[in-house]
Parts: sequence; C-alpha cells; structure tokens
Amino acid sequence: MKDINGIAVVSIAGELDALSASELTDFFASRVGDSYINLVTDLESLSYSSSAGIRVFLGLARFFRQKGGDMRIAAIRPPVEKIFKLSKFDRIVKIFPSVEDAIKSFDK
Repeated sequence: MKDINGIAVVSIAGELDALSASELTDFFASRVGDSYINLVTDLESLSYSSSAGIRVFLGLARFFRQKGGDMRIAAIRPPVEKIFKLSKFDRIVKIFPSVEDAIKSFDK
C-alpha cells in the first residue's frame, strides 16, 4: 500500500476468488481501515476476479462512502473489466485507465 496525497493506493495482483477475497478484506480492515477516506485500487496485475472479489470491492465502496470519501478502480485488465461490466459494477464505482487519473479524479 502507498499513500499518495492522503489517498490509499493498493495494488492487487493474481487471482481474486472466495479464498483470497477474505484475505483481502482482512488486509483492508487492518491496513487501510480508519486511516483513509479515499482509496484507489490498482488492478493492473489482477488477472481474475470471481463474484466474491466483486463483493469485496462493493463492500469497500460502501465503507469509504459512509466515511465521506470514495473508491476508484485503476488500470483494470480486459478480462477483469469484462466481469465488472457484466455485474454492472462499473456503474457503481468509477474506473480509470491509470492510477494517476484515478488520483486526479478526487480533486474534482
């Protein structure tokens, strides 16, 4: 995890399934939790996400919005983006081509 201008930037790699989703949830609870109100998830290295992964991101979006902040998705790969679009998750959370674009979007 990196802090860029007070925004938590977390890179997620590999495959996100039911097993790793609970690990990811634990990570966010322990490392990001109360310290930040805005989050960018860098998915450039995420090759697969199951519906369990979508639920993690949905929970994160809800969590950060309740704190008065928000969440952005950045650098998503086509196979994962397809899953996000099929589940209509792209209508809930803004997706940006790069981490830099996602960070800049918080200034608007």
